[in-house]
Amino acid sequence: MRFLARALGLFLAAGTFVAVMVDGTRSIADNQILYLSIRGFWTWLNVASLARAQAWVEAYLSAFVLEHIAMPVLELPFACLMAVLAVLFLWLGRKPASRIGYVSHL
Repeated sequence: MRFLARALGLFLAAGTFVAVMVDGTRSIADNQILYLSIRGFWTWLNVASLARAQAWVEAYLSAFVLEHIAMPVLELPFACLMAVLAVLFLWLGRKPASRIGYVSHL
């Protein structure tokens, strides 16, 4: 299981690097800071599921949560989401700490 978490983490880290390079290239070409947002990626992936998720948040949580929490999160760069997920999976796939040198009884 650690192997799968580590492999997924490395895959996401590589994807983060590619996303940062693409965003950087677009920013240099347009002479302004541009990035692919989470909403932009989700829209590209599946527009209908984004609309369903927004409707679900508004129906079951509240319009306040949708407007003040969900929407700002969806405007974050997609590369940041991938980086956070990569760190999470790499942390989950880390080797267990060595028990040598620790006192286990007192």
